Amino acid sequence: MNSIPSLTRRDWIKGWLLGTASACGLTPWSRVLIAEAAYPGPAVLRLNLSDYAPLQTVGGSVQLQFSTIYPPITINRGATAQFHAVDSICTHAGCTVGRFIAANGYMRCPCHGSRYDVQGRVIQGPADQNLNAFKTSFDESTQLITVEVPNLGLRVDSLAVQSRTGNSMRLKLTFAITGAARYQVRYQSQLGAPFTPVPFSLTATGPANQTSWLSNDDGFFSVYVDATGTSGFYVVSMLLTSI
Repeated sequence: MNSIPSLTRRDWIKGWLLGTASACGLTPWSRVLIAEAAYPGPAVLRLNLSDYAPLQTVGGSVQLQFSTIYPPITINRGATAQFHAVDSICTHAGCTVGRFIAANGYMRCPCHGSRYDVQGRVIQGPADQNLNAFKTSFDESTQLITVEVPNLGLRVDSLAVQSRTGNSMRLKLTFAITGAARYQVRYQSQLGAPFTPVPFSLTATGPANQTSWLSNDDGFFSVYVDATGTSGFYVVSMLLTSI
């Protein structure tokens, strides 16, 4: 943990992405996903198995969608305690491959019919290369699935102290944005504590009464938050719609 005087250190920053997970079935199902996305470095997706009903059965499959700027990620359950995470972009022509269907024994690309097995390996062309696989592990004691995804991090360009008033501090967070995405600032008082949304200002001196903000262009943007407590973590979340 870093205290307030150390807030300008880059390693204090962690970005988070909020996305959605969905799965095919007779009953519609979806769940919000939050992913730790350190910058620089890979995003780390941590999924509680109990939260993802389709993955509780061998052959189950879910697809995670973060935004239009990053392809969906598919997680399939192979053997009893084996999970496989792959990107969903067909290596033939770049179409989005569907989820793994256990009854069929493959994932299928709807454009030209390429098929991939539960691990994302080609079993029928015209594709001739496997899907890109991500490092995946499963902790049976905690029932936690962990997936490392390179280049998924929500970039936080800088964190600076904007102003001080006594023991309070206003922070300036600058981060990359994409058009038509809604952003939220969240705070965690200590590791393991829940993240809670905090209000922010769009100007350096304005009141911190904004709960979310909808971008209208790509580029960089800054928001201003009033520091809460003497230590903790501030993160920027991108709130996304379901696939």
